[in-house]
Amino acid sequence: MSKKTGANKSLAILLDSSYLLPVFGVEVREINDSILLELRSLALRKLIEVHYSPISFIEIVSKVAKETMRKGQGLSQEEIESTIKIIEESEYMKPICPCPRAYVLAYRMKLLGHRDMIDNILYAIATVHGLIFLTLDQKLRNFIQHHRIKGANILTHDELLKIVK
Repeated sequence: MSKKTGANKSLAILLDSSYLLPVFGVEVREINDSILLELRSLALRKLIEVHYSPISFIEIVSKVAKETMRKGQGLSQEEIESTIKIIEESEYMKPICPCPRAYVLAYRMKLLGHRDMIDNILYAIATVHGLIFLTLDQKLRNFIQHHRIKGANILTHDELLKIVK
């Protein structure tokens, strides 16, 4: 699959976990409801093709638990399960899993010093499948540039919206 599959085809993107956190009630300062609604609208109009990886749920559940412990309240186990099901059954988001080549690239990134294995795997999935990786993670961008790792384009939602509109 390529990032852009033809003149009238949509851009294929992989969401970083940050773009799924608000669905679980975890605030991400740079991502508000209007941004998520805009991405959904673009996907429904076939301007972008949105993918997520179930690998993100590892990071998300951990952050939801951390927020729950910090605040003393949060999602119940049933709410976490139902939110995951909503994403899995979404009309505009498609799941994508890592293949062996993605794990190898993630492993290589870890050996080069990038400590966040979830980000490594997500970036590697985007690279192997020819997707744009939608993330706000500037440290990851800097790491990839510094080590000259060839692979997926990395964009923020602002950068993506400038391209699509």
